[in-house]
Amino acid sequence: MRRATVLSVGFTLAMVGAAYAQSPVQRQAPPQAVEGWAPTAPEPEKQKPSADPWQAFSPVAPGIRAGNFIFSPAVTAAAFYDDNVFAAPTNRQGSWGYIVRPELGLRTAGQSYAVGARGYIEKKGYERFGSEEQTNGGFAFESVVMPGPDTQLVGKARYTRGHEDRGSGESELLGFDRPVGYNTFEASGAINQRFNRWWTSLGVAGSWMNYDTPTIGGIPIDQSYRNGNVTVGTGRVGYVVAPLTSVFVEVAANRRNFQVDAFDSRGYRVVGGVLLEPGEGARLRGEAFAGYMHQDYTGITFNTVSTFTYGGSLSWLVAPRWTAVAEGRRNALESGLNGGVSLVESLASARLDYLVAPNFVVGAGASYLVDEFLGAGRTDRTLSPLVSLKYLINPFLTVGFDYRNVSFGSNGLGTSSYYRNVYLFSINARI
Repeated sequence: MRRATVLSVGFTLAMVGAAYAQSPVQRQAPPQAVEGWAPTAPEPEKQKPSADPWQAFSPVAPGIRAGNFIFSPAVTAAAFYDDNVFAAPTNRQGSWGYIVRPELGLRTAGQSYAVGARGYIEKKGYERFGSEEQTNGGFAFESVVMPGPDTQLVGKARYTRGHEDRGSGESELLGFDRPVGYNTFEASGAINQRFNRWWTSLGVAGSWMNYDTPTIGGIPIDQSYRNGNVTVGTGRVGYVVAPLTSVFVEVAANRRNFQVDAFDSRGYRVVGGVLLEPGEGARLRGEAFAGYMHQDYTGITFNTVSTFTYGGSLSWLVAPRWTAVAEGRRNALESGLNGGVSLVESLASARLDYLVAPNFVVGAGASYLVDEFLGAGRTDRTLSPLVSLKYLINPFLTVGFDYRNVSFGSNGLGTSSYYRNVYLFSINARI
């Protein structure tokens, strides 16, 4: 990490993905309290056209300027075909569907701060199955303030209204009449401090989850065991080993509280990793870590989790026309299987994009999800390859095609495998 009052990189804001872009991961992961040194941005009126080669793959429309603020409206419309809407092992039923997603972003920045917000509403429907219609939405806020050249305060908040995909998460255990809706809220705050080549990061985070009560044959099925909150406290110590590159050690403690006390737990993790900051000339960005995690549960049917863990997300500019991204995580969670068991969920995903022409990108990738239900003699595995095409008509309009296959298998007694294919055509307009 280098000493600087302002890092001259764009302020970024992570948002919940659209329903059509979701991977088959629906259980809520623990919130992140710290994520290393966060970038700030130059004042909007002082920004210059970017020569960053990364933007060739994801160009950003200029937005609408109003004083020191920039508004970024956008809308996505999509048509898709799902050949197994209910994720059924037999009697597969397919349908065409649609997605409409308007969204609005806002950002502003000064010499020592950056603030951004983004919200969206999403309508998803099917031609044949009215039971699968959904209205989703979300809002996210992020701020970075530097009261001094070596001190940084980071705050984040996010709300999501969504629905659990058929055949994923807890919905794999029971066939509900409709997809299960949920509301989540997540907030975090952290303070980052530099001491020459050493740096520290201390933070707290919390998430609150509430699920609708679904039905099976019209009979309500209680989901209170999934309603509750998770708090995490994290501390990191890092050391700069090269420009924009640090190694760190992290200790994090968590508490998971739910309306059904048997699902409560406390735990911690100790990991080491590498942090790769964005900046001029950076070809590799993000962070990756690995180590040990431990989780103790209240309920007598739950096994203690004591195993390795990993996490992180990396973006790599392999060559001027190639980019690669990889993400992974391994968490201790809980499940309603057999009245309540502990769960270790592991995810690994990667994709590669190639810039065929200045306005045409092709991509391919895959995600692999493993759910280990401890003490239940069951392990679920989901493999999901994908391919995509993106054509930029101009800086304001993009059309695309995405194909995703989802293949699920399990060694659980009486659990059937299934597969589904989803083909999606989309158009995105932005200002």
